[in-house]
Amino acid sequence: MTGLAGMTRYLWVLRHGKAVGNAPAGGGDKERPLTARGRRDAAALGHRLAAGVGVFGLDDVPLPQMVLCSSAVRTRQTADLVLEAMGADIPLESLHSLYGATPDTVLGYLRELDDKATSAMLVGHNPTHYQLAWQLLAPAADGAEGNQDGGDRSILQNHGFPTCSLAVVGLPLASWAEVEEGRGSLAGVFSPPY
Repeated sequence: MTGLAGMTRYLWVLRHGKAVGNAPAGGGDKERPLTARGRRDAAALGHRLAAGVGVFGLDDVPLPQMVLCSSAVRTRQTADLVLEAMGADIPLESLHSLYGATPDTVLGYLRELDDKATSAMLVGHNPTHYQLAWQLLAPAADGAEGNQDGGDRSILQNHGFPTCSLAVVGLPLASWAEVEEGRGSLAGVFSPPY
């Protein structure tokens, strides 16, 4: 590990809000917008985050300083509503390739993040987001067979990851370029209602 002792970066992994079941006429899955509930949940999360550092009891965890987002309508609407409710001017990059991306593809994007940001939000889809959060977390320390991985992975598994869920992962990194599987710790996992 080349990270500096005591340096932690934070990844806020957000699944998009509840979307309608069918796309508007002539559209595909990528064009499905949020439902009224999805819009409410995303805005409520943004209002919670507007409280600043310490929200959700995450003391000393910096709020996201940048956002990477899938270009699907539902993810972009989720990100826009969260940021609007936060009242924050945070740079957002919307990427077509995050729609349908694998966790490995997402890891590649994370490794390219600007190191000026110690905290970033990723807004996208399941199963990728749940798998990514799971893979970033360190396995249980005891490694006992039949353990079901225990530790943070067990907490994430027991919580589940419904729409508009948020997992905050702490990563001991000096640079985003160092992101790899199995090094993170779960700062918290949250779901609506916010």
